[in-house]
Amino acid sequence: MKAKYFIGTLLAICLFSCKNEEKVIYFQGDFPENQILFHTDYLPVIQKNDLLDIKLISQNKEASALFTPSIENAKSSVTYKSGIAAKGGFLVSQNGEIELPYIGLLKVDRMTRDQAVELIETKLSEYIKDPIIQIQIINFKVTILGDVRAPGTYNVPNEKISIVEAIGIAGDLNITGKRKEIKLIREIDGTRKEVLIDFTDKNLFNSEYFFLHQNDIIYVPQNNAKISNSSFSQIYIPILSSVSILLSLVTVILNLSL
Repeated sequence: MKAKYFIGTLLAICLFSCKNEEKVIYFQGDFPENQILFHTDYLPVIQKNDLLDIKLISQNKEASALFTPSIENAKSSVTYKSGIAAKGGFLVSQNGEIELPYIGLLKVDRMTRDQAVELIETKLSEYIKDPIIQIQIINFKVTILGDVRAPGTYNVPNEKISIVEAIGIAGDLNITGKRKEIKLIREIDGTRKEVLIDFTDKNLFNSEYFFLHQNDIIYVPQNNAKISNSSFSQIYIPILSSVSILLSLVTVILNLSL
């Protein structure tokens, strides 16, 4: 009888452990057979409030100097370091425009880098012979909050980062983070959209949200056990500490009276 009870208990523990593993192991299941090709061809698009490092390469040195804003001293800040924003560059206005030498106002909102390069080179060729333009988004950043080891805002120097890489940069999820309910908050044309991401499912790699956009916010909620423990700690630990101190004082007073 005892042996049957022991075996039953052991099986229950194993089943419980397997169930817990399903909640914490990343990328379960098989990879989708039909991979989406835009993952390999993904290109970020320019958005309002972006800062663009635009460099002109030409035989006209004076013209090239006009396209070199005071960003040289800020290059060291364009890293994955949290909380540091790049400075300098050409700001994309709320109208989606930048103001450039010779050209004036030019609408670049929602363009890829190649599209913006082609447009600027075409406009500049009216004033400068054979202009070559290089563009980089220097304030491409994502914010990672919640139950990760190192929450913060991170700059992305290469303008391309997946949600998996972003979580890795933030030190990975804590064991108490909800892997099936990660929230991705993205602003599109002034409207914020919230999407739930499941880190336990390999279909994530085939998702249109696999690559992040600049200014995306990732939030990892805590599981119920951690929230309960946190509430318990905030309410009862101070009380228990006070009771402990009070008992210690009573003990001291009783010893003195003896």
